[in-house]
Amino acid sequence: MRSTKKRVAKYYWAYGSNLNKAQMKLRCPKAKVVGPFPLEDGALVFRGVADVEGRKGSVVPGGLWKITPECEAALDRYEGVAWKMYDKRYIVLKMPNGKVVDCLFYKMRSRGIMPPSETYLNSIIQGYKDFGLDMSYLEQAVEHSWSKKNKTAVEKRRYMRWGQPSLARALEE
Repeated sequence: MRSTKKRVAKYYWAYGSNLNKAQMKLRCPKAKVVGPFPLEDGALVFRGVADVEGRKGSVVPGGLWKITPECEAALDRYEGVAWKMYDKRYIVLKMPNGKVVDCLFYKMRSRGIMPPSETYLNSIIQGYKDFGLDMSYLEQAVEHSWSKKNKTAVEKRRYMRWGQPSLARALEE
């Protein structure tokens, strides 16, 4: 017998490669785009992969998804929650219709700063295009990753395991 209990919708805020709609369709086929959603008092940074950190007065462009429990499990695997690469966090968002919702996002445990690989950055560029986000924020994050480059033990282990990627130098139109 099937349960008739309605599932409560969850929301997920993406700021990196999970903005890419084609990739999210593969990871989370049941996820539905809600739309662009900027987060205030934060900044996009790269630790080899995307992360956010608190920065008063700054904005992180992002995208909001409506997800299922299966989507959340797939995102947990992709974000390496079990390996302690990212932690699950929740923020309270006020939707454009005034509704207040709890929203999942992922926060890295590492504090190093490293540029992303070209392949990874291209995935995020496509996500920015998919959501109609301002590329200047992404450009600033890439520039910051080069000027403040600080590879920690976490990034060193990641590169030893997967190899040194071809790092992104600049965004191209």
